[in-house]
Amino acid sequence: MLRPMPFRAKTAPAPLFPVGGPVPAEDLVGREGYLRAASARLLDGGHILVSGPRRIGKTSIILETLRRLKRRGALVAYVDCLGPTDIRGLGERLADAVLENVTGVERAFAQVRAVAAGARPTVKLRYEHVELALELAREKNAQRFFEGALDLPRHVAQRTGKRVAVALDEFQAAGRLGPRVFDVMRTRFQAQRGVAYAFLGSEEGVIEELFTQKGRALFRFAVPLDLTDAGGHRFGIDPADWLVYLRAKLATRKIAIGDADIDQILDATGGHPQDTMQLCAALYYLMREAGLRTSSGELVAVAYEQALRELERPFSQHWAELGGAKYLQQVAKRIAHGAVLYAADAGGGAVPRSEVLRALEALRTRGLVLRLGRGRYDFVEPMFGEYVRRLDGVTGTPTAKPQAR
Repeated sequence: MLRPMPFRAKTAPAPLFPVGGPVPAEDLVGREGYLRAASARLLDGGHILVSGPRRIGKTSIILETLRRLKRRGALVAYVDCLGPTDIRGLGERLADAVLENVTGVERAFAQVRAVAAGARPTVKLRYEHVELALELAREKNAQRFFEGALDLPRHVAQRTGKRVAVALDEFQAAGRLGPRVFDVMRTRFQAQRGVAYAFLGSEEGVIEELFTQKGRALFRFAVPLDLTDAGGHRFGIDPADWLVYLRAKLATRKIAIGDADIDQILDATGGHPQDTMQLCAALYYLMREAGLRTSSGELVAVAYEQALRELERPFSQHWAELGGAKYLQQVAKRIAHGAVLYAADAGGGAVPRSEVLRALEALRTRGLVLRLGRGRYDFVEPMFGEYVRRLDGVTGTPTAKPQAR
């Protein structure tokens, strides 16, 4: 009689060029130095602020950092602050992430809560693990529960004698959950030993203000590690790293790409990590479907148009959001066209300088533009700038190599 073969779970192969979410370590182009610096700071007990515009790989970098710390014996917890609707919900996410280190069980706090209510857990948990959070699970007051959850990493560090590293992603969202949330966090965090924190956020201007503006609760609490200016390169990635990466990636599919084509890709995307991946994915699928083995400038141009179409939905959402505030779209168009920011409008009336400055700050806070110099601004994503230009029927494909900024 034939015995059935044991089932073995298989991992689906990852896309050649991952887009739309965290990427594997091998696709973190040009980030090795940053990963080493972040790992060293956290392992030594320092707190870091992972700063930079949206969609340049902050979450991917911190997840890889946590993986490296775990490999070196630290306990790690990743918490997405975007999603909870109150401080209790955020506290539960933190408790789940921290307890998983000692229980090995996902959503371990739900099991502890069941024990506190007199029910049996559905998984096997040792009492000392349950004991860590049993009193917390019985707490009915939301504020006291939140403060207790913030103390949980310290208790785990004391109980295990290991470093605990906690990453709080979309950290700025926590401030919308109640009054003085950041004050409470600072009070609990600064008294903790054996715990290191990494703070991330997509609203770059907001989160940097929390840590760099005097008078704010978290002023100078964490050391900023800027992703966008390492080595003087835009987005902190040396074009030479892109060249090595893209050649090697396409070579795995027996596709050759020349230096000029890589320059054209980086020129069109400005080296923006996610947009570069998007364009390279479009190029790869275009060549695969056509059975081609060598890239060309014409193929890159076609792939660029495909990638721009794929990005049209998120870009249109950005644009619609800008329409909800005075002058934002108008100033954004001037940036896209390289026009004088303080010039008269189409009707001949001057746009008040104070309104232009307010619009520029709003665009910068949203992570859409960056300041190059006095009166000079550019879009964080050059492809978004191209989208804005095309709203007026103007197209312009860059031809110069991306410059360090």
